[in-house]
Amino acid sequence: MKSEFGHKPVVYTSFFGGKQDEGLVKAVESLLKQADDCELAAIDALTSASHSLTIAITIIRGRVQLEEAIELIRLEEDLQVDKWGLVEGGHDIDVADLKAQISSAAVFLGLSRRT
Repeated sequence: MKSEFGHKPVVYTSFFGGKQDEGLVKAVESLLKQADDCELAAIDALTSASHSLTIAITIIRGRVQLEEAIELIRLEEDLQVDKWGLVEGGHDIDVADLKAQISSAAVFLGLSRRT
């Protein structure tokens, strides 16, 4: 985000988060205002699936490949799986669902950009 917008997001450990730097908020707001309807739909789907606007923007901008984005999204949960084990029919289905959601949003965006 810093290289993209000139501001680094503030990381909070509180469940309730906090405020971000006003410059970053304005930069992201500008990006969203400039996006067309298809880009907004893809950003919405990616943010919903990843629970991260930052990851959604990096995918939209082509800064990360889908496989890397999925690894980043699953990082904490994968650490828990390594520690406590995989729940078959649970974690594996979550991974497949995440891959489908992220991939379908990326394909939609790619197709919408073809003219």
